[in-house]
Amino acid sequence: MVKVNGIRKTFGANEVLKGVSFEIEEGTIYGLIGRNGAGKTTLMNIMSGLLKADSGTFDMGTGKGSGKTQVGYLPDLPNFYDYLTTDEYLDFLLMESNPVRRDALLETVGLGKGLRIKTMSRGMKQRLGIAAVLVNDPKIILLDEPTSALDPAGRADVRSILMKLKSEGKTIILSTHILADMDSICDKAGFLAKGVIAREVNIAESRESASIMTISFASEPDLPTLHKYAPEIYIMDKCTIKIVLDKSDIITSQQKALQGLSQLPQEITSISSAALSLDNIFQEVCL
Repeated sequence: MVKVNGIRKTFGANEVLKGVSFEIEEGTIYGLIGRNGAGKTTLMNIMSGLLKADSGTFDMGTGKGSGKTQVGYLPDLPNFYDYLTTDEYLDFLLMESNPVRRDALLETVGLGKGLRIKTMSRGMKQRLGIAAVLVNDPKIILLDEPTSALDPAGRADVRSILMKLKSEGKTIILSTHILADMDSICDKAGFLAKGVIAREVNIAESRESASIMTISFASEPDLPTLHKYAPEIYIMDKCTIKIVLDKSDIITSQQKALQGLSQLPQEITSISSAALSLDNIFQEVCL
């Protein structure tokens, strides 16, 4: 299990991380979500051992700190020796002649031998970066924006690789601003806002345990009255709100919400329902 407890980090007068704490179960994929500048990369650098925290502790499965063979880290913009081929690059990283291991790594990420790195697309380079991270067979993999700047096909390739690594028992921690990628592969997500993990979500459970009603009005609604019937209301704009319903008693909570809506004098122009999504939570927590 990965354990992060009270991590703080300040740059000059800017305290970026203000006591970040969370835990990750072995063999799962954890998504780190936050706005640009929220501190995701700083936290990744600390967990990988590249940056020292001001205070707090983290256990990557080998005690405090991180064991070099236990953790693999792929930064947002990895550097390659572009004049090398895919197999030459991995041979260099392996530091010994091990063609079986090298070819297995290339197969894992769906790349062939002899490809000149400088001719490869961004998506292919990202897959090569994942292969490089796997050279020491780490138990824990940190990926900073692994699908950034990739087209849909490239993103699908990376998601497929990560699911394969999860099936092999790897623990994966990734950050991305593409919430659809998180929603499709992550087991759990943490929302980093104002220097802390402001909310954690079990993604599978959230799909099943809650749903959202979106209501639009012709004029600004009377929210104090509606709060008596639906306590969890989020204002989207002057005339649009979202009501979160608990699926453990969704029928009753929906009936109460509709009862509350019937008490309002404002005209309702539309009502729709949808499952609670990471985007909904991001807007609530991070914006």
